[in-house]
Amino acid sequence: MLKTVLPVLKSVLVGAIISIVILALIPDLRKGAGFPDNILTTSNNSPQKLTFNQAVNAAGPAVVNVYSESLESTNYYQRRPVQRTNLGSGVIMRDDGFILTCLHVIANAVTAKDNVINVGLQDGRIAEAQIVGFDALTDLAVLKINEDNLPTVPQHENQTSLVGDIVLAIGNPYNLGQAVTQGIVSRISNNGLNNYFDYIQTDTVLKEGNSGGALVDSQGNLVGITSANFRTRVNNRIESVDDVSFAIPYPLAKQVMEEIINNGKVTRGALGFSGEQTFAGPDRGIYVTGVARGGPAERGGLRANDIILSIDDIPATGVRQALDYITQTAPGSVIKVEVARGGEKLMLTMQVAELNA
Repeated sequence: MLKTVLPVLKSVLVGAIISIVILALIPDLRKGAGFPDNILTTSNNSPQKLTFNQAVNAAGPAVVNVYSESLESTNYYQRRPVQRTNLGSGVIMRDDGFILTCLHVIANAVTAKDNVINVGLQDGRIAEAQIVGFDALTDLAVLKINEDNLPTVPQHENQTSLVGDIVLAIGNPYNLGQAVTQGIVSRISNNGLNNYFDYIQTDTVLKEGNSGGALVDSQGNLVGITSANFRTRVNNRIESVDDVSFAIPYPLAKQVMEEIINNGKVTRGALGFSGEQTFAGPDRGIYVTGVARGGPAERGGLRANDIILSIDDIPATGVRQALDYITQTAPGSVIKVEVARGGEKLMLTMQVAELNA
């Protein structure tokens, strides 16, 4: 009998030990929760893939191909006009068909008598576009197409960019179809290229055809309109630098677009002087380096070497701030300019003129 009972006791003992081990390893069984669903699956500890697919899918459909065709006569002896085509990109900003692009993309169509601008949408449609207007200072142009069910690029009214932000440039380089390049924002400044607004500088790669396309953030929101690569002179030749590119910031681009749509052009005020910030001596302000002959500043009595202390009682704390105030003042308005000259302080009045880019 002992021989019969002993194997049974051994089996019971082994089963009890196994049960104790299982309960120790899987605490949920003590609560009656049963075995977990993934008990037989192997764990995958590989890192999650980084992707910008969502951003590209959100913004990509609103980035279009822009083909500007014109007929031009090359010289007096050649009677047959030559057809020229410019290639670029554009961004659908509104679902009623308004598109932002760069002026240099359609420049041949602006100056030629016979011109056609075609826009290629990502869904395969081709639409003829009309020029609504352009702004030479920012190199922006507004086009209009008459199509239904148009995708628009995601936009945030309070869009801001910071150095170090990841950005994506979406465009149509070399007419190969939509392409995406990735980079980071490396600088936000005027880069010495103009006195009136800041560029967004990135290391995204831009090629011929990218101009006028979208610069978006990692979520697909529009950051700016891609404009151009930096160019430098090498051995008497102008060459593009692939890792230095510029974009017009979204807030400025949208403001320019709305002014063109509403008024047909962008109107800016001007006084006709150049200057640089000075912090030396008791008088801190803008040191006037030059005054345009016959301009509002000269007629108002401003001279080179004057120091502008304030404009309409607003302290002249920076050249950019002063120019912003002047450009936003309607032509014909009269403003007060306080200057320091030879130890004296003078109050001058000037009538703002229209800035011609």
